[in-house]
Amino acid sequence: MLFVPLPFVAALLLLILLVQMSLREQAASRHFRILVLLLCVLATVIGVRWGYGIERVLPAQAILASAVGPMAWVCFATFVAEPGNRSAYRFWPHILPSLLVTLLAVASPQWLDLTLIAIFACYAVALGRLASGGSDALDLARFDDAPLVHRSLQIMAATLLLAVIADSLIALDLRVFDGSYAATIVTVATIPLVLLLGAGAAIASRAPIPREPEAVQPAPASDDDTHIVARLAQLMQTQGLYRDHELNLSRLARRAGIPARHLSKAVNIVCGKNLSQYVNDFRIAEACRLLEKADIAVTTIVYDVGFLTKSNFNREFRRVTGMNPTEWRSCRMGGPVQVDSASRGFP
Repeated sequence: MLFVPLPFVAALLLLILLVQMSLREQAASRHFRILVLLLCVLATVIGVRWGYGIERVLPAQAILASAVGPMAWVCFATFVAEPGNRSAYRFWPHILPSLLVTLLAVASPQWLDLTLIAIFACYAVALGRLASGGSDALDLARFDDAPLVHRSLQIMAATLLLAVIADSLIALDLRVFDGSYAATIVTVATIPLVLLLGAGAAIASRAPIPREPEAVQPAPASDDDTHIVARLAQLMQTQGLYRDHELNLSRLARRAGIPARHLSKAVNIVCGKNLSQYVNDFRIAEACRLLEKADIAVTTIVYDVGFLTKSNFNREFRRVTGMNPTEWRSCRMGGPVQVDSASRGFP
């Protein structure tokens, strides 16, 4: 009977996922596709090593594993604006972990396990720190996509941290129990983690490839947080910036002439919410006004006010009003618009 190692099944699932990402109407970022391809090849090599006991692939397995953390970081770093002209060079240092592992595989293979654990731990911490900044830390992600990308970032950070634990258990087993439980750990921990990383990459890849913003001319240093929010609210009302489907933190900062970090901080302090929620409050306020007109379909309103998907629209509408659009139209037809006043600037 033909024996098919479980990692091969995982590799097949990742390959199917990669094909779906490539065939999507708006192709996923090449960084995320490379990450899923990397995970697919890694799962295959793990299957060869633990399914058939071929230890000659160990160096290749170590090198591939060392590239997972750096590649995950590169994927999400594309959603973060880089000051100055360093964006073209900021990813090159992340090749170093794989180069180090390659050298160790040749010269000192006994250090491979500890080195891989350290690499996973470093990138888990790095992704965790990026995630701790909230969705506003992803300057170049569209406001409609930022929550999804941020959730995927959290999944990636947590998965890499779990990978540290799994690799530590495998290393301990190889040294103490001569590898008696290593195959079991790979089956119940490592392979599910590889699939989870692939799923996280696929989810985040639904967001379009962001472009680096132009330089922002800082606002006068005397502008305090309240003034910044008032200025932003005026722009929202007079220019309808929230209707821009491609709107993100960097683009909004450029239009307002305020540094992105100052803008995000001011909204957080004054309104008690992140910038994505702030912008969506304006979108929902406009949607409430349009819903008073019975001849306008909800689907039309979704895109008119700046949302790209009806699911995001419904989620934000319920957050702001406490009901879905159909219920609001039924209850509020002809009545006053009641939305979250914390957004400030609503008429």
